[in-house]
Amino acid sequence: MKTGITGLPFSGKTTLFCALTGQNYSALAHGKDIHVGIVKVPDSRLDHLYEMFKPLKKTYAAMEYFDIAGQSSVRGKGMEPQVLQTLKNADSLIVVLDAFRNKADPLRDFDAVTSELVFTDLVVATGRLERIEKDMRSSKSGELLHEKSVLERCRRLLEDGKPLRDLALTEDEEKAIRGFQFLSRKPLFIVVNISEEALISGKAGEFEKPFTTVRNSTCAAICAEIEMEIAGLDENDRPEFLRSMGIEEPALGKVIRLSYASLGLISFFTAGGTDEVRAWTVRKGVCAPECAGVIHSDMERGFIRAEVVSFEDLIKAGSFKTAREMGLLRIEGKDYVPQDGDVLTIRFSV
Repeated sequence: MKTGITGLPFSGKTTLFCALTGQNYSALAHGKDIHVGIVKVPDSRLDHLYEMFKPLKKTYAAMEYFDIAGQSSVRGKGMEPQVLQTLKNADSLIVVLDAFRNKADPLRDFDAVTSELVFTDLVVATGRLERIEKDMRSSKSGELLHEKSVLERCRRLLEDGKPLRDLALTEDEEKAIRGFQFLSRKPLFIVVNISEEALISGKAGEFEKPFTTVRNSTCAAICAEIEMEIAGLDENDRPEFLRSMGIEEPALGKVIRLSYASLGLISFFTAGGTDEVRAWTVRKGVCAPECAGVIHSDMERGFIRAEVVSFEDLIKAGSFKTAREMGLLRIEGKDYVPQDGDVLTIRFSV
């Protein structure tokens, strides 16, 4: 899954990016460059499975983060083509807001970023509607009429300055506009970048409150500067530093968990062999064959059944054999919807 990190210039985007990816801030070029980093998703459940089965390899799920050049605070200025395309290709967005400097106004900055996303989407929707009007002079297909109807609803909302996340759409309506990759409809995670002083004084929650009314979004207040320092520490030194700063967990775990929440993702596991235990990422609500397809397309094509046990039950049982004897391991078919933490063994034939 790909997440774009954006915001106004000097909001701490690159600092957060380095905290997440462990990259060296001073070694990165700054300005219009786009930085990319792939991060392992920390998951203590996978660690437990590794200790249980002791395979040769442990493979975490991964998230890909993009640090994108700062957006303009002037509505309608537009984005650089490279920046715009990178944002469109992202599955979700993280908007970083400055709350660490004197006279910082995170709400004002959030409105500025949102306005630019809304304006960009309005240009796309308006352009497509104009082309549809031309196409309908020669043909008025049901598909075109349906797309036109959905886009007109989108345009009305965008003209009011509101993001498309606020628009309730059916599955068919969502499908009609999916190809446009509207920025203001992407899952949103708001990161309020606070000062070290605010962090130590325990005021992080106060900075999150103004954003609780933002629809279809998640918010967290962190000190990106401190988190970048943590990422640069030796792993043995981190626990003591975290305790001294009053931080329960580094940004890596917190941001990734909330990124998952904003995208509606879950993890399932494969384990039991001698080669590997592995975490896999899927969208919540998909059926077992689709989970099998994440592992390998042949598994989805030839899916027969899935042997399923929850992580908690497997740990309690201590082995697949005992879990089966205790009635904790189940056989599920094509309609089964895996839950977060399920350990799956896929049976298939091709």
